[in-house]
Amino acid sequence: MVFRIPLEVFPGYWGYSHLVVHDGKLFLVDVGSGIGGSTRCLRNGLEWISNEHKISATLDQVDYIIITHSHIDHIGGLGQVMELAPNAVICVHELTRPFLVSYDEQLLISSHRTREFLKRAGVAPERVETLMDLYRLGRRPAPRQKIGISLVDGQELENTFSVIHVPGHDPGLIMLKVDNILLTSDHVLPNTSVALIPEAIAPFSGVAHYMESLDKALTVAGVTVALGGHESSMFDYYDVALRTRKSTSEKVQRVYDLCAEPSTIYEIATQIYGLLEGYGELLKLGQTGARIEYLNQRGLVVVDNLDALQNTSVSAVRYRIA
Repeated sequence: MVFRIPLEVFPGYWGYSHLVVHDGKLFLVDVGSGIGGSTRCLRNGLEWISNEHKISATLDQVDYIIITHSHIDHIGGLGQVMELAPNAVICVHELTRPFLVSYDEQLLISSHRTREFLKRAGVAPERVETLMDLYRLGRRPAPRQKIGISLVDGQELENTFSVIHVPGHDPGLIMLKVDNILLTSDHVLPNTSVALIPEAIAPFSGVAHYMESLDKALTVAGVTVALGGHESSMFDYYDVALRTRKSTSEKVQRVYDLCAEPSTIYEIATQIYGLLEGYGELLKLGQTGARIEYLNQRGLVVVDNLDALQNTSVSAVRYRIA
């Protein structure tokens, strides 16, 4: 049995944990953000399951906690949850493991890469540090935890789950198949094409990995219902995955077309999204940068201002169609 547990992971923004009950064991998939009432929502959901379905499903009885990826709305509550589920075995993909065992190191590296990306994208120098402050606000350290099982693609976990590694949105993102049900986490969602960042910031992210993972998702056989980490259940999983793949290609094409005139990533993003402000500015620059990276890696767009970049006072890169 698979149960969805709605969580308010950020104020006004909802996601899901999933409880899977199989062969007398309890598997909790994702734990919410730990922000505000997120963990309380999780406990209330488990209480409802216990009362309505006569299943003993408290946190202290959970056997396994599986984290689908390292984003805060899925992993941020792990410290709080482990205090209440001290005997649970933590399972993460091997590329998510560093987030839990060396968070400070990972944050330092990704912060440096993000700052350099913003400069190259053409963000005004005085704006870069404001965006970096927003970037750090979106990262919440997860207490160091003992990883029980490092998951890999194709692994069968406790004769219950098939593990499917789908990098792109996050390096260690996994989907989990339970019989005819597919837990897609953030890889495939019914109404959203998820945020991407350049692989130059986070290896195994970016457009190329994402599209390859969407193609891989379409090969998963026998799915009659898919449950994402957000939004509604999908009874048309394959159609949703195809739409997402098509939309991703169209967004890459739009960025390519805008390179008809030499432009920075920031200029292209403003043409696509209009006004850039707040945390959304970071997300939109990341999306645009990921698409430019994909095109540049394939020789479809090239740097237009190489001579100017020889001047150390110039950091913004302009791209044009090759």
